[in-house]
Amino acid sequence: MPLFFFNFVSQGEVSVDDTGSEFPSLEAAYLSARRAILEMGSEKLQARRDPQTDSFEIADAHRTVLMQVPFVEFLPPKRVGNAAVLREQTRQLLRASESLLARSRTLKADLHTEVERTRHLSGKIRDNLALIAGRPLP
Repeated sequence: MPLFFFNFVSQGEVSVDDTGSEFPSLEAAYLSARRAILEMGSEKLQARRDPQTDSFEIADAHRTVLMQVPFVEFLPPKRVGNAAVLREQTRQLLRASESLLARSRTLKADLHTEVERTRHLSGKIRDNLALIAGRPLP
């Protein structure tokens, strides 16, 4: 069976696997790395350490890295940034909403004015048509 080595990479430091493990294929080695990531990632999260940038390098018997398996592929997504950033984003959204609301009110008032103007002009047109037709005005 082929021998695979799992080098652990964390914060730029590489912990080299000197022992290695036998697996029938690279796919089987990858699945083993995935199981280890789930366990180690959970432990790091419980210890309040961030595993998002950690990874395993899977190397063959000649120590040639065949693939890198990042923890982030198998861990829950990281929560959104700090509260100050979220507050600022919320303020910006509120300002934009207030601006749009004010514009909406202005447009509504303008539309109301135009509707009234159109009613007035329609009345005048109706009166003129009645005069042209020789009918008395209502």
